[in-house]
Amino acid sequence: MASPAIIDSLFCIPKNTKVTQVTDCVPFAQDLSPQMKSSGVRGVVLAPCSCSHCQRDWHCSDRKSDEVRDAVKKDPEQLRGLSSYDPLRIGDSLRWIDDSVRAGELRGAYTQAESCVSGLDAARMYPLYGLCAKLRAPVVLEFASRQSWQHHRPEVEVVAADFPDLDILLATPLGTDSVSMIRLLQRFPRIAFLVSPQQLQADMLFCEYVEVQGRERVAFRGHPQSWTAAVETAEAISLSGAARQAYLFENGARLFGFPQAVEIQ
Repeated sequence: MASPAIIDSLFCIPKNTKVTQVTDCVPFAQDLSPQMKSSGVRGVVLAPCSCSHCQRDWHCSDRKSDEVRDAVKKDPEQLRGLSSYDPLRIGDSLRWIDDSVRAGELRGAYTQAESCVSGLDAARMYPLYGLCAKLRAPVVLEFASRQSWQHHRPEVEVVAADFPDLDILLATPLGTDSVSMIRLLQRFPRIAFLVSPQQLQADMLFCEYVEVQGRERVAFRGHPQSWTAAVETAEAISLSGAARQAYLFENGARLFGFPQAVEIQ
């Protein structure tokens, strides 16, 4: 079998969780190419720093976006990037997202549900959704725990109903109730999920739904496994060739603007 074309739809730039001030942060400088090549990953979508409790989360959204943009510039063929958003600096945030997406430097926006202290459906978040809907750029929402998902899921429904033209990509944790995921997919045609192969393999109900009905609505993400382990797990999932190709590559390519690749044989 030919090596599958795989896109990791959410690789968060790692940071030290003990950061207490801006000067403690070391810019992301890792070259991902060797690891991608050795594991079979041909594309990566970079998201900003994943430290939801770091002070940088609220005070450095512009720096985080610049960091992602600089990383993408080093390998524009294989990397795509998402911008950060600061609901306390709405005007500035909208300007840098608008400029970066229109210039083709970034592909959409990213936020962690836990960072939205007023909720994902708060008034301060709506300018982000409106801009991304206008730009036809996706918004990626990540949830750190099942408790967070259960708390914020009703807010996701409100946002999806208020912005029917917005592509909303949900990155949920392992163990997320598949029934709640399927219901969202059935109700809202612009919602999709970023799912690790470990999660897909462990949930036969959701795996069956992907195979039969939702193959265009689920994209690969390597977390929480290494890329090599994630690829090995993905190759063992009981999906048809067409469903596996959609999950591993096609959906990520479509959503984030990667070039098409040959089909898996």
